[in-house]
Amino acid sequence: DSNMNSLLITLGHGSSALFVYDKGSSVIGYEQERLSGIKADSQFPKDAINEIINNIGIHKMSDCNIYISHWFNDCTPDNKAPQKVFESKYMTHTDYLNLLNISKKIIFVDKNFTHHDAHAWSAFSFFEQHLENTQIEPYSNRICTIVADGFGTNEEVLSIYESIKEDNKISEPRLIKRVFGYDASIGLMYQYATSFCGMKENQDEYKFLGYESHIDEYLSEESIDALDHLIEYNVTNLKKMFDAKSSPEDGIWHASCDEENIINFNKLSNVRKYWYTTFQAVLENINFVSENKETYDFITRCIIAYFVQQTVEIYFSQIIHDYDMSNVIVAGGCFYNVKLNNRILESIPGLFCAMPLAGDQGAAIGMYRKFTSENFNFGNLLFGKRRMYNAEKAFSNKKGIYYFKVAENGLNKIATSIANAISDGNLVNIIYGNMEFGPRALCSTSTLFLPTKENVANNNHMNNRNEVMPCAPVCTQKNAEKLFGESIHRVVGSNRFMICTHEYEKPFSNQYAGVMHKKTLEDNIYTGRPQIVSEKEILINMILNKVEAICDAKCLVNTSFNVHGRPIVFDVKDILQNFEYQREHAVSGKEPLLFVIK
Repeated sequence: DSNMNSLLITLGHGSSALFVYDKGSSVIGYEQERLSGIKADSQFPKDAINEIINNIGIHKMSDCNIYISHWFNDCTPDNKAPQKVFESKYMTHTDYLNLLNISKKIIFVDKNFTHHDAHAWSAFSFFEQHLENTQIEPYSNRICTIVADGFGTNEEVLSIYESIKEDNKISEPRLIKRVFGYDASIGLMYQYATSFCGMKENQDEYKFLGYESHIDEYLSEESIDALDHLIEYNVTNLKKMFDAKSSPEDGIWHASCDEENIINFNKLSNVRKYWYTTFQAVLENINFVSENKETYDFITRCIIAYFVQQTVEIYFSQIIHDYDMSNVIVAGGCFYNVKLNNRILESIPGLFCAMPLAGDQGAAIGMYRKFTSENFNFGNLLFGKRRMYNAEKAFSNKKGIYYFKVAENGLNKIATSIANAISDGNLVNIIYGNMEFGPRALCSTSTLFLPTKENVANNNHMNNRNEVMPCAPVCTQKNAEKLFGESIHRVVGSNRFMICTHEYEKPFSNQYAGVMHKKTLEDNIYTGRPQIVSEKEILINMILNKVEAICDAKCLVNTSFNVHGRPIVFDVKDILQNFEYQREHAVSGKEPLLFVIK
């Protein structure tokens, strides 16, 4: 019944399309960037939609429900057709007409079900689905959902919802607080800090976590104290806006939105100026010494990283305290911040859940959950069928490439080959099954290797990555407990997706230095953001167990198989281009291997 099928489209940076069919049991979908090759692509996801059509046929999609999530308020009151959306670069009139060829049933977010609501419902759907498989009960029957990003449909920048658990059922998220205004946006502060430091907005934010941990190498205790005072002042300011710029008590959650503009660029540019001025003032108030331009740039990144990261952590800790939250679900771009997620986990006694598609590409899933009352099937987020046309021929007789068919070889033999290659110290790329949806490589399009500092450096070198960030560990459930201890049990569903850091148990071994990140201003405390694989993921479990048997490694590095600045690889051409680049740029004698498994 095609009436049950749904096409979920998200507009904006990281635009994407997902199609849910077979009574909700099957999902196929892509982010636009994977097909266009433009990182964080924000054009209308027509390539993603076409690729879905290529795979399942247009007949299956006809008459489906189409849900479109975006963050601007642009719809006619009856929500039948967008007015101003056609002036926007995110969707043209032609795009809209093309959708009408698929189905006339098109639903947009609007002021009654906003972009933030869509985020909240997507995270709620994820939590609901994974709570069933969790051994522990929530700490109390009250569960809060926090959504924070750049801004939403009505210029909302922070929304808090509440659900109650009764008799194994959780009530739907009910809005209890909303903050409006670009100047109160934590997401925009972080975004503008990124470009202030000469990095790419909506792309390089995560690098701040790497820079922040170096702060005490460059600043004296007095300077760090001075910086802490500036942070305290900044948080107080933001908290004032949290109180002042929230919604009225009469239950109306619409800010007086600027009706003329989809996005008020004037206001946005003022907010950018405000933050640039603030960051400049922070630098001028802190004493540090740098011998050259390069060191100066590095230290300024460390200072701004510490300033924004501590602001964000303290701000959310205070909100959690003020609202007496014990179980917390989070969604929205702010919560790709894995260290912030750890801080929230540490601030609450109960359960924590970070939606793994925290960015906008997950928002339309919330519309699906709200309007169909069906739970979205997240599975392991491997939604993208690859284009592997002529793969066997393309990969044959190429140096360093091994092409296996599961039907002929069996998983055990393949896992043994890969485990031996990894145990010998090689950097091993794996292409297996569908491609990942969302920003994390989940061992389907990954580079795997032993977690030494040297291997991480070699991998960064061959991919032209100069990251200050350590890589993420992938491990089995049993080893996760040895590596990280008890806190992993309070996390619902998220630990499979590298979206929350945990502290490593002591003692530390140097063989894991590549996946350990020194906790800011703490000696001898290290964190990692694990991907803990479930028993169902047979191949990667076999590889992990075999490597452990050979060389006693309790985890491996899992990082995405792609050269810096390019999206995760999609088809045969992408795979060859990235692999050839890696081999050309690898440290001599450390050329990577590639296992393609069909």
